[in-house]
Amino acid sequence: MTGMKNKRWYDLDPTIQLAVNLLENTSKTLQLKLADYIIEEAKNRGARLNINNKENFNYVWKRWQDKDEKLFEAMEYFKIIDFDTKKQLSLEIIEFIRNYKDKLK
Repeated sequence: MTGMKNKRWYDLDPTIQLAVNLLENTSKTLQLKLADYIIEEAKNRGARLNINNKENFNYVWKRWQDKDEKLFEAMEYFKIIDFDTKKQLSLEIIEFIRNYKDKLK
């Protein structure tokens, strides 16, 4: 499996990859709204993060989500939820962003 080592967790599924890419490239306001949604949905479905944002947040600053604590937390939740939940949330994120952009036209 050459090349698999460098793939990010969300690159392994095209739907999840699209959702993350759309999220990354949307407005900060919409990113934060969706971050709240991801965190809430992940928690409602039993996901638990064992992090203290104050201690773990400032460690990278290389990824787009590392520039904001809420986005960092949301992406950490998104990463740990089970595949089916991740796929469902991805579809919801894609639809929400597309509907939001259509309203702006």
